[in-house]
Amino acid sequence: MPERDSREVDREKIRAAQAGDREAFDFLVEKYKDIVYAVAYRFAHDPDLALDLAQDSFIRAYRGIKSFKGRSSFSTWLYRVTMNTCIDYTRRRNRSVEPQTVPEEVAEYADTEPVEPGGDRSPDDLALSGELGEKIQEAIDSLPEYHKSVFVLYEIEGMSYKEIAEVVGCSIGTVMSRLHYARKKLQKMLKPYVDAGGPVGGGGEEE
Repeated sequence: MPERDSREVDREKIRAAQAGDREAFDFLVEKYKDIVYAVAYRFAHDPDLALDLAQDSFIRAYRGIKSFKGRSSFSTWLYRVTMNTCIDYTRRRNRSVEPQTVPEEVAEYADTEPVEPGGDRSPDDLALSGELGEKIQEAIDSLPEYHKSVFVLYEIEGMSYKEIAEVVGCSIGTVMSRLHYARKKLQKMLKPYVDAGGPVGGGGEEE
C-alpha cells in the first residue's frame, strides 16, 4: 500500500485536533517544532528565548486551531502564528510589559525540544558571524517589524513572494515593496561596514 501524502496526514490530524484530540495536536507539534523554532530563533538570536517563543507559538496554535480553515497549508498558517507571536513579544518588550503567564491546561504543549542551532550550519548562519555579522543582525533588528518579517522570510527562510503574502496577510506587491524598503534601509545602515557593490540580500524573484 503506498504511503499516504503528507498533506493528507496533516488534514486528518488537524481535523482530529480541532475536535479535541490532543494526541493529534502532539503529532503536529512534533512534525513542525523545528520549523517554528528556526523562525523564532531568527527573531530572538538566543536559544532559550527562541524556545520560549516557539512554545508560545504552539500554545497560540492550540488555542486557535479551530480557526484554521485550510485555505492555505498548515505550515503557512503556523508560520503566521509564529511571526505574530514574535512580533507581539517584541512590542511587549519595547513597552517593558511582562509576558502573560501560560495557562496550565496548555502548558504541556510547551514541552518541545527542537534542534539547537549549530552543527551543520547554513551559509546564512556563517554569514551572521563575527563583527560584520553582528552589525548585520543589529541592522535587521532595527527594521520596523512588518519590514523585518518580510526580510527574514524571504532572505533567510527562502519563502516566495506568494508564500510570504499568505503568511503576513498582504498582497504580493506589498511584500515586494516592504522587501525593497528593507534592503535599502540595510544598505544605508551597513554602508560603513561593507564594500560598495551589490545590495544586501538577494537580487529578487521572478514571478
